[in-house]
Amino acid sequence: MAGINFIGSYSGIDQTSIDKLMEAEKLPLVQLSNKKTDLTAKQNAWKDINTRLNSLNSKLSALTKTDTLNAKSSTSTNENTVSITASKNTSVGDYKIHVERLATSTSVLSGKISLPEGGITKALDISGTFTIKNSDDKSVDITIEAGDSLSKITSKINDASKDTGISATIIDDQLYLTDAKTGNRAITLSEAEGSTVLGKLGLTTEAGKKVEEGTTAKFTINGVSVERNSNEVKDVLQYTTIHLKNTHEEGKHDTVKVSLDTSKLSGAIQDFVDQYNSTMTFIEDKLAAGDPKIPGSGGTLAGDSTLMRLHSSLRNLVTSTIGNENTTIKDISELGVTTIDKFGKLQFDSSKLTEALEKDPQNVANFFNSKDSKGEESGFGVRLNDYINSYITSDKGIIKGKTESLEKTLEDLNDQIDRFNLRMEKKQAQYIKMFTALDVAMMEAESQMSWLVGQIDAMNVSKK
Repeated sequence: MAGINFIGSYSGIDQTSIDKLMEAEKLPLVQLSNKKTDLTAKQNAWKDINTRLNSLNSKLSALTKTDTLNAKSSTSTNENTVSITASKNTSVGDYKIHVERLATSTSVLSGKISLPEGGITKALDISGTFTIKNSDDKSVDITIEAGDSLSKITSKINDASKDTGISATIIDDQLYLTDAKTGNRAITLSEAEGSTVLGKLGLTTEAGKKVEEGTTAKFTINGVSVERNSNEVKDVLQYTTIHLKNTHEEGKHDTVKVSLDTSKLSGAIQDFVDQYNSTMTFIEDKLAAGDPKIPGSGGTLAGDSTLMRLHSSLRNLVTSTIGNENTTIKDISELGVTTIDKFGKLQFDSSKLTEALEKDPQNVANFFNSKDSKGEESGFGVRLNDYINSYITSDKGIIKGKTESLEKTLEDLNDQIDRFNLRMEKKQAQYIKMFTALDVAMMEAESQMSWLVGQIDAMNVSKK
């Protein structure tokens, strides 16, 4: 009898019947699964909120940096002649610059080199070593081996240029050496006594070598005469680079104007406003009450007191007075950021910011970030940063606590589901065993009945 499945053969209770019984048994599992889905959705919602708050915090951080608050820009009456790269520390003002002479590099042109038939890629009858040295006393030895071509020798000089700054190229079968640095510098070529390498390469006076000495840049800035080795001058105006690009005629000059770069702060405020609106809209969507008559129509975190407090506090912190002793600006509306609806959505009018910056740029900077009498940082950006950090810090932030709590609940729920599924497996096995036994019993009863009927029939026949 082993291995034969009798279930349903006699009782009519087959696997389909057992499956229906199990559906009723598993109704609590549906509730557990729905609860798991809900908890997972809440956990994901908090993770999304954390991401958006991180983005909002980065926008706020830009509002506290001096690179944003004190950014400078420069404009030249002729960018092709002279310009300035201003830093946050560059002094605002007009700079009249006359460029008398640009800095140039020292170069050496060899005399005509006797090349074999085939040109610069064919082997020269030259071997030996010569030395190249620059004005910084950095030197390298160039060793030429029998079979080297002029092209190969050029490559060897260029390979050494990382140390000397002196590179080589071939111009009309002549070697042209040039210093990467500009100014009054020298290129020194030497070789051992008795060597003929430099002569064969045309790099001696006798062989026709020509040297063009580099020159310094010479210019005046607001009447002050300056001379430097480079056309990129970084040590005349503090924290500022002057770019010399062309020369002026006698008596001519260009003016470079350095001013506060309002566009950088304006852009940073607009970025903050956009991210704030996006974050608040997302939070409101998660808190939405929905229609009581429609299950599941509410937000994922509807009624969550922690999120409601975050939403309310953010709105209050953005629009309230900051109480900063270092600025006369009371709240951000004075810089053009105002609410446009009952939900607190922000809009930004950059003209008000520009007006405030023109009046007193430091007053504006202090509104976003400054140090109080105790030496502690304060201001709009700092205050909001601190509050948001209380939610998103990785070690003890409020959101971390929420997600860990949800994770623990999910783990417990998964354990419940696993235990329940195990019970259901045992229950199903029990049903199968029970109804299989019933079928076997009914089969045996039918067999006995058939035997009895047969016996009775036989007895009746014998009586006749």
